[in-house]
Amino acid sequence: MAASILIAPSADAATPTASQLQQLKQLPRAQQEQLARQYGLDLDSLSTSSIDNGQRNAKKAPQYPERIGGTDTVAEDRLQRESRTDRDGALKPFGYAFFDGKPASMASIFDLPLPNDYQIGPGDTLDIQVFGKENQQYDLTVKRDGDIHFPKYGPMQVAGETFGEVREQIKAMFEQRVIGVNVTVDIGAMRTMQVYLAGDVKQPGAYTVNGLTTVTQALLASGGIKTSGSLRDIQLKRNGKVIETLDLYDLLLSGDSSNDVRLLKGDTLFVPARGDQVAVEGEVLRPALYELNGPTTLASAINMAGGALPEGYLSSVSVKRVTESGIQQFSLDMSTAKGQSFMVKNGDDIKIAKSNDALDNAVVLRGEVVRQGAYNFESGMTIADLVSNAQRDLKPTADLNYALVVREIDAERNIEVLQFKLGRAIDQPNSSDNLRLQQGDQVFVFNNGIDSEFWDKTDDSHRQKSQLNPSLYQQSIDDPKNTINQEMGAYPQDARSQRSRQNRQRTEQQKSGENRISRALIDPTTGAEVQLQNIHKQPQLVKALNQQDEQGQPSRREQELEPIIERLKGQANIESNAAIVEVSGAVKYPGVYPLPANASFEQLLDAAGGLTEAAYLRQAEITRRQVVDDRLTVRHYPIDLKEALKSEGPRFAIHRQDRINIKTKPNWHKDNTVELQGEVRFPGVYAFERGETIQDVIERAGGLTEFAYPKGAVFSRERLKRQEEERLKMLNRQLQQEISSLALRRQTSSAQYTTSPSEALSLAEELQNAEAVGRMVISLPRALEGDDVANIMIENGDKLYVPPKNPVVSIMGEVQFTSNQLFEPGMTVSDYIESAGGTKQQADTDRIYVVRADGSVMMPNNSFWFSRSQKQLEPGDTIIVPIDTDYLDGLSTASTATQILYQMGVAWKAVKD
Repeated sequence: MAASILIAPSADAATPTASQLQQLKQLPRAQQEQLARQYGLDLDSLSTSSIDNGQRNAKKAPQYPERIGGTDTVAEDRLQRESRTDRDGALKPFGYAFFDGKPASMASIFDLPLPNDYQIGPGDTLDIQVFGKENQQYDLTVKRDGDIHFPKYGPMQVAGETFGEVREQIKAMFEQRVIGVNVTVDIGAMRTMQVYLAGDVKQPGAYTVNGLTTVTQALLASGGIKTSGSLRDIQLKRNGKVIETLDLYDLLLSGDSSNDVRLLKGDTLFVPARGDQVAVEGEVLRPALYELNGPTTLASAINMAGGALPEGYLSSVSVKRVTESGIQQFSLDMSTAKGQSFMVKNGDDIKIAKSNDALDNAVVLRGEVVRQGAYNFESGMTIADLVSNAQRDLKPTADLNYALVVREIDAERNIEVLQFKLGRAIDQPNSSDNLRLQQGDQVFVFNNGIDSEFWDKTDDSHRQKSQLNPSLYQQSIDDPKNTINQEMGAYPQDARSQRSRQNRQRTEQQKSGENRISRALIDPTTGAEVQLQNIHKQPQLVKALNQQDEQGQPSRREQELEPIIERLKGQANIESNAAIVEVSGAVKYPGVYPLPANASFEQLLDAAGGLTEAAYLRQAEITRRQVVDDRLTVRHYPIDLKEALKSEGPRFAIHRQDRINIKTKPNWHKDNTVELQGEVRFPGVYAFERGETIQDVIERAGGLTEFAYPKGAVFSRERLKRQEEERLKMLNRQLQQEISSLALRRQTSSAQYTTSPSEALSLAEELQNAEAVGRMVISLPRALEGDDVANIMIENGDKLYVPPKNPVVSIMGEVQFTSNQLFEPGMTVSDYIESAGGTKQQADTDRIYVVRADGSVMMPNNSFWFSRSQKQLEPGDTIIVPIDTDYLDGLSTASTATQILYQMGVAWKAVKD
């Protein structure tokens, strides 16, 4: 029998058939290998290829429904629908998106488990395996009469029965006729059949499907249902009669697919036109257009839309209905049975509005608290009930002396402000600061100005932020203007301590040269050489620069109060001013503050952060605007600040828009410093009292050294520097205006500008980048002698540089060789110019001037100035030989004249000839 398996087919067959291979598989493994060797076959590759060939040669049923004829317009219809929806933004009908997209390929029918209720019909192939005493395989196709024919046992009727029934029938037949065998029954290939889709489907027509195709699968293959088609009354017709209806809402809303039956040969799916429809919009889960299926209540329609959202207002649901007389409006309460049972009709527009988002039965906690937000309000609630523990409920930056309660007092939402001390309200619940709250109150807790990021961190995160940035340090090297002030101010020590510090630095640099850098910098205001000793002082510089950048910016408290201040200003009217006051002067946080109800003077000082050390306690001032006889007047009221803080004497009432000015102590000037550089006995930064002079501060510094050259002293002042900056800006604006007017003039061929306007504008830009110095010309020798004119009073930020003796006279400008000559008594200006090689041809010898070492300018006599009596030159003087600005213009004129004469000569020659 084993040999017959491979001999049965023709000798020319290249490979065994599928049935022969199936029989080969029934043999033991040893016999299979023997037969394969005998006929020269590869058993492994043969078994694999046989499966593929069997599948390829077998007549397959379609994996999903295939349309017979027609064109595919699904994608085009979908794009048109999406673009139309995006354009108008209207509600979309519900459920039709279920059919969007092209159906994905189903798994091969050979791998699908066949359900027992599958109805066998003509065209199905049964794969029957018999094994045990006998090993046989039958591939039997159901004939048109519904029978299958066994080679030995005859026909058997199977059409119309389920697969489970047929399987049991075949097993029972073999058990009766053959003893000692087992039987397995499977479907080898399913039948194909033709069904019809009609009505409002996107691609109606005839479709070829397999025996497992259901109603929804056929609809998906057709591209879905048109929006004009019904989703709730899909009819399955067989032999002209409706045998089943499918409501897709059951599948889409509740997942019920019990009516999604399988199709049979010749079935027709008919989709009728859409029925009644209502719109459900607003605060629902799925706003859309919904199709009705018979009488529908309002509650059912809202449930189809997924139900109302939590913010939906169900006490008044809007239903608009179009009638012959116009639009009829219904407002229904869904909390009542009447509202829920209201019957909706075709075309109704159901809308659930949004509830009021205002807080109900709550108070709000804001600001420097750990958990800010809304809290449930209870009758009799106080501040201590809301914030019971300072460490648990408040941030470390919370101000315990100033907090506010903002309360709405009327229907127009006007507010009043109540002020209290938060720390006292927590520690002393029986005190007046523990205010009783009302529903809707908002409690504001403000910042106390402490840098909690630094003080509350136990790791090195704060140190990492203050580490040196190499690029920032290089910037300080390149631009030492701001660096010098901090470097010198950090060490106001005498010369001996400075030298000892430098010695220590040298030792440390030798030990760890990577950590320390020493650079010599030139102070641009005085020209003094200053040592940048330590790179670790850079964070102090960065901090100082940050403080300077923050100047002029609103404080943290002003930013936190701004919404309250703006609301108080907005509710001011002709009858009452805005309930605000201004506190200025010697307080921690000057600014505008809300005027609390029954405010006291002490409360307003608490709002401003309290008094500073500069406050003058004997007298403060309140400025008040009053209307007297329809005229606005401003009056000033002095107040004893010390008595007001002690609550002694009559209490002074604070009115709206009062201005409280806390005066500063007379002659109060904190950190008034002057810097002495150069040849003083103890250079450094010195604090001083107003009225001190240059002589006073030099005497405190030990006087000048024996190497000092007082005639060359350089003195700079910050106030003069600011004035100089403004003058430079004004000069630059004037220069740009003149250049602009110059550019509008017309240039002729005989008079050309020696400098173009664009070059002149570049010079103006350089002037704009010039830095002011703020130098003041002084006579230090006269000041040290006590001269009332020269011995000026010093101001904060002044710098004095006393250079060492420098017996040099500098010659600069239009000379042959710019140089520094050794000072020799008796030499004149001309002598020094001759020693520099004399003047150049473009030098303006009529305007030579001398800049003295102290900054003053000397203009020598123009007539025999080098021989007549004049002020003698001194060490440190600089001789300036300027350029003759008319020199180039003269060259241009000479060139033009020469050209004219040449042209005239050529013309005369032509005439003469």
